[in-house]
Amino acid sequence: MNIKIDSNFQFSVVSINYTATGELSISLTSDGFSTNAHYQYFASLGSGQAEEKPTISLLQYAKAFAASANIKYKTKDSYRLMCNHLEAYGNIPIDKITTAYLQDYIQYLQLQGLKCGTVRLYFQKLACVLHDAYKNGLFDDRILQRVKRPKREQEKKSFLSENELKKLTKHQLSNEYNNIQTMFLFSCLTGLRFSDVQGLRWKDVKRNGKHLQLEFHQQKTDTHEGLPLCEEAETLLRGVKRGDESVFRKETNQRANVVLKRWCKEAKIRKNVSFHSARHTFCVLLLSKDVPIYTVQQLMCHSDINSTKVYADLMNKTKAKAVRKLPIITSMEKPSPKRISGIM
Repeated sequence: MNIKIDSNFQFSVVSINYTATGELSISLTSDGFSTNAHYQYFASLGSGQAEEKPTISLLQYAKAFAASANIKYKTKDSYRLMCNHLEAYGNIPIDKITTAYLQDYIQYLQLQGLKCGTVRLYFQKLACVLHDAYKNGLFDDRILQRVKRPKREQEKKSFLSENELKKLTKHQLSNEYNNIQTMFLFSCLTGLRFSDVQGLRWKDVKRNGKHLQLEFHQQKTDTHEGLPLCEEAETLLRGVKRGDESVFRKETNQRANVVLKRWCKEAKIRKNVSFHSARHTFCVLLLSKDVPIYTVQQLMCHSDINSTKVYADLMNKTKAKAVRKLPIITSMEKPSPKRISGIM
């Protein structure tokens, strides 16, 4: 009897046993897992039908997946941390996983005091592992689909207004910090993330008619993007001393954020600003200039329009707050809430 094993892993036979009821049991092991991890195949000698029954543990599969997958070091670290929590929570064989088990794992992560975004990240990594197990015929994907995942927290987006940006340019720090200051202002005018600004090379800067544009590889989404530059962004680039192939000198995100907080403090800007605030600033500036939201989506390189709509909602709140700062210019009696609701 021939039994075909369809899998990405190399297997070797550990044992072959026949039962009194006429069933064939084959135990297999894989180099991708530890020695105590194995698969068992059961076949009826009469029908020749084979049924795969995995006995490998979820933790072993997760570690093997993270080690073999073509992912960046930072992402591998996320898988490592997820596996640490999984081991502390309670490791079980893949064929014993239930929706309740996965739901309780989410609750366990929440009880560890992790932020909602971190809980979502770790569960997302676990879901990737289970999807791979599903592709190999080891897991029923419907179990994962029934899990109620934690909702995404509404992130408080810190951004700078046009006047605040002008304040920064008037309160430049010493020349020692020119690289970080230029990077931040350039990001405010392009929406580039810190990783993309750091990875920008002079060969990514192209001329398109009278103006310049960027043709670069976006690291987060692993996509190639094209982005036209405004005149102010072009001016900033012309002011950068051209040395090696990188446009800006290498900095750490941590050091950049420390410098930015000091810069804002000296400019008397009382906001919790980080380098990522530049990306938020770029989006808000576009919307404040009445740029259509779908154009903003393209300039921000958002794959989902809902990611851009968050900024539109933010703009509405900002406009409402600004209007309420207008001075009282008449001596009219202040209308009561009841009268106002009657108008509505």
